[in-house]
Amino acid sequence: MTETPCPFMKDLCLVTAVDVEFNAATSLLTSRTFSSEFQIKTCQGVVGQKRATVLQCGMGAPAFARRLSEHLHHHRYDGLIVAGLAGGLDPALKPGNAVIYDLCHDARGLKEKPSDRDENATIRCEDQLSEFLFRSLQSAGRQSFRSSGVTVNRIITEAQDKLSLGIDYQAAAADMESYDVLSVCESSGLPSAVLRLISDAADSNLPDFNRAAEADGRMNPWRMAAAMAARPAASLKFLAGLRPALKALRENLKIVLHA
Repeated sequence: MTETPCPFMKDLCLVTAVDVEFNAATSLLTSRTFSSEFQIKTCQGVVGQKRATVLQCGMGAPAFARRLSEHLHHHRYDGLIVAGLAGGLDPALKPGNAVIYDLCHDARGLKEKPSDRDENATIRCEDQLSEFLFRSLQSAGRQSFRSSGVTVNRIITEAQDKLSLGIDYQAAAADMESYDVLSVCESSGLPSAVLRLISDAADSNLPDFNRAAEADGRMNPWRMAAAMAARPAASLKFLAGLRPALKALRENLKIVLHA
């Protein structure tokens, strides 16, 4: 399978949500410079012949849309990739599998049925950039899938809810940031795509990590530990899948950045 060329991608922006995703991405860069511009944790560096900037938006990207708009007003990129972990909605996907979104649905009104929602609450990712990601990973022998994703307003912890959400939206993965980031890029005319690595399978329950979420998008470690202690079997299964997911995130980003 031949790789789809993406010659325009010489100056790339990556958006990650939490520390482990940010650290995985920045570890691949050389000549790194860290800063906090427009209240965004930022790392600029080089990888191969590309310039790359990694931004951290926080889980759920609180107030990030405005800050990203400001950032994009002052910085020019050839493309932007939202990169990080996601909950699985398709039982065929395993932790560490990559999903490249074709569409991203805004599913933050979880009590509503998809048919009742505003049809504008769906954004299409830039096809050439998405195809580039998919072909690059496929050519490198990585297991990757193109499908729809959904942005939700909380961590989906129950397997039955994940499976129902996947069926309702015909989607493979759920996250809490992609829709808003894609919306800003669409308004700015910036090609954007989403690369997500499954961290928990659709048929697996999770601890209630929502109890640990802070208003600024960070996780409170003490409340996170308490949530895991309250559901030990689910915690062990989650941790068993988290390690390969984080390893796959770094390996997949390395392939994309060097392609």
